Amino acid sequence: MPESLKINGGTTNISSALQTSLKNIDNLKGIILLSDGNYTEGSNPLYDAEKSRIPIFTVGIGDTNEQKDISVSKLIANSIGYVDAAIPVDATIKVSGIPAQSVSVALLEDGKKISEQKISVSSPTGTTEVPVQFSYTPTTDGVKKLSVSVSSVSGELTAKNNSRSALVKVLKNKMNIVVIAGSLSADVSAVMQTLNQDKNITAPLFYQMPGGEFKSQKENNSLQSSLAVADCIILVGFPTVMTSQNSMNSISQSILSRSLPILFIASRTLDLQKVRTMQTMFPFTVSSERIDEQSVLPNVFPKTKFHQLLQNETPSWDKLPPIYYSLQTFSPKPEAQNLLGVKIQNVPLNDPLFIMRNIGSTKSAAILGYGIYRWKLLASSTSETKLFFDGWFSSLVRWLATGEQDKFVRVEPSKEFYSQGEQAGFSAQVYNQSYQPIDNADVRLSVHSKQNNLRYETILSSIGSGRYEGAIESLPEGEFSYSAAALNDGDTLGTSGGRITVGEQSIEFAETKMNKPLMKQMANSSGGEYSDAPSFNSLLQNILLRGEMKPQRIEQSSEFELWNLPSFLTIIVLLFGIEWLIRKQSGML
Repeated sequence: MPESLKINGGTTNISSALQTSLKNIDNLKGIILLSDGNYTEGSNPLYDAEKSRIPIFTVGIGDTNEQKDISVSKLIANSIGYVDAAIPVDATIKVSGIPAQSVSVALLEDGKKISEQKISVSSPTGTTEVPVQFSYTPTTDGVKKLSVSVSSVSGELTAKNNSRSALVKVLKNKMNIVVIAGSLSADVSAVMQTLNQDKNITAPLFYQMPGGEFKSQKENNSLQSSLAVADCIILVGFPTVMTSQNSMNSISQSILSRSLPILFIASRTLDLQKVRTMQTMFPFTVSSERIDEQSVLPNVFPKTKFHQLLQNETPSWDKLPPIYYSLQTFSPKPEAQNLLGVKIQNVPLNDPLFIMRNIGSTKSAAILGYGIYRWKLLASSTSETKLFFDGWFSSLVRWLATGEQDKFVRVEPSKEFYSQGEQAGFSAQVYNQSYQPIDNADVRLSVHSKQNNLRYETILSSIGSGRYEGAIESLPEGEFSYSAAALNDGDTLGTSGGRITVGEQSIEFAETKMNKPLMKQMANSSGGEYSDAPSFNSLLQNILLRGEMKPQRIEQSSEFELWNLPSFLTIIVLLFGIEWLIRKQSGML
C-alpha cells in the first residue's frame, strides 16, 4: 500500500479530505473518492460536493446490506447524580443478521460489573433495536464511568462496538437548605418556590411568629434538628425586633460551630441593631441603622461580569425590574467581593447589592436589597428574563452548599471519549481573583495513563479573553487523567483536572453498512459519476473519455533582447576591460 494511503486514523472526515484536496492541489481536474460513505467527523460531505468546482467520482466500498453484528448503539444517563439516589440508565442494543438467541447485557461502574440482564434477540434478515434499562444507585461521590456491555455472538462482524460508556458526576446526597424568615413575605415565597423546584434539595422553612417563636412550615420539624443536618442556611429578613437574644445565639452557634455557609437576604422589617450583633458571620458590616428606602436597578461592574455567580448574564441583569434598597446602610468587608452595585435613575453607584465572601472553607453571600420576588414574577413576562431568577438563585445556593472552591482555572476536554489515534483537544479559561480574564498565563497540561504510567504534556496557547487551546496527538487506548496548572510570573493561579477515555468505543463501527445514497448524491451534485467497487475499471474508462480529462499541451515562449539589458552591457564592458588589461601586461599592446 502506498504511503499516502496508509490507514492510521481513528475517524473518517470526508469533508476535510475534499476541502484539503481542492485547496492544496494545483490544476486539479477531478477527485476519485473510495469510501463506504460513513463519515464520523466533520460536516456532511454532500455540502462540499455541491460547492465543488470539479467533478467528484465516488466508488462505493462495502456492503449495502446489514452485517451480522450486535452492538450497543445508544447509551443515555444523567450527567449528574447523587449518592443513594437512583439514576436511570437507558441503552439500545442493535441487532442485525442474528438468529434468535439469548445474550447478556451488563452495567459496569469503573469497570466493575454491578448489574446484568438476559435479553432475547432475533433479527435473521433485517435490523432490530432492543431497549434495555438499568437503575444505577451510586454509593460514593466523584466522577464515575458507567459502561453498558453486550456479550458477543458467534460470527459477528466485530466486538469493538459491543460496549458504550458515559461519565456521571456523582454529588453528595440531597442538600439540606434551612430557610429562616423573620416573617412570611413575597420574597420568602419566591425563595421557597425556587428551592422546591429542585428535587435534590430539601428545604424546611421556619418563620417567626409575632410573639417571636418559630413555626415550621411542616409538622414535626424542629429548628434545632434541621440546623444539625443543614448544608446551608438562608436568612430572609432575619432578625427582626421580635427576635429574642436566645434565638439569635442558638442560630449563630449552629452556623459558627459547623462553619455553615450562609445567605443573607435583607428586608424592610430588619432590626439593623441586631443584624450588627451577628455580622461576624456575614460578608458585610452595618454602616448605618437608618433606613433610606430607594427603588434601584442592579448594576453589573465591568470587573465582575465574568464571575461564576453572575452567570455571565449581563444582558439579563440589565433587563430586570427594580427592587428596593436602603442606601448607605451596608458596607462590604475588606475580604468580601462586591459583585453587584445599584443604579438610581440610571446613575450607577458603588453601594453593594450582592456580595460574597469565600475564606478557606467558609462561604457567605448577601442580597442587600428586598423585593426580589419582582425578579421572579415580573421578569417572567419577557422571554429574555423568564427563567433568570430560578437559574441564578439555584446556582447561588449550590455554590454555597457544595464544598467546591472557586475555579480560577477551568480546563475541559473537547469530549470525554476519543477514538484511538484521534487528537485530544483541550480548552481552558484563566481568571484572576476578581474574575478578570488573564491572557499571558503559562497553562501547562499533563495527561497521565492509568495503565502504564505514561505521561503526555503540552502547553495551551492563548486565543484571547482568558481562553486557551491545545491538543495532544494520538493517545493510545486506555483510561487517562488530565491536570492543568496556570502560572503567572512564577505564581500558581490555579489548577484543574478530570478524566478521559481513549479507544474503548470505536465510532467507525457504529454503522457497518455502506451509505450508498450519500455516495451517489455527492457524485451527481458535483457533476461526477458513481460506481461500485467491481466496476472501478469501467469508471476509469468513462473518466478518460471526458473532454476535460484529455491531455492538454501547453507551450510558452519568451524572447529577451540582450543588448537592451543594462546588466548584459555591463558584463561585456567588463570582459573587454579584462582583455585589454591582460594584453597590456603581456606586452601585446
